[in-house]
Amino acid sequence: MKRTAILGLLIFCSSFVHAEAKLGAREVLLDNDKVQIIRLTYPPGTESGMHTHDFPHRAVYFVKGGKLRLLSDNNESQRHVINIPDGKAFFMPKVAHNVINIGETEVIIIETEIKN
Repeated sequence: MKRTAILGLLIFCSSFVHAEAKLGAREVLLDNDKVQIIRLTYPPGTESGMHTHDFPHRAVYFVKGGKLRLLSDNNESQRHVINIPDGKAFFMPKVAHNVINIGETEVIIIETEIKN
């Protein structure tokens, strides 16, 4: 009985330690030898998770913008909060980062990775 209670307590506590982030949706729209086009959807409170892109350059188009927190290289000193309007486009270099939707609306991004 004591062993079961301790095991239950450990499982309960580990859920707080190992809580996973809620990730947004990622849909590959096109993938060939020149480009990869991805539709990213981030409902409020979701994120991309820390990642690095495979290719050196990408174009990013915000179908639906919103309020985002950007974390670079998992470094708290490299965090930025930005408000992106609908229809905004950027050309971005390869960098390790996490995108977190801290706003109250869904954010939809079309990202084109340039493979050359």
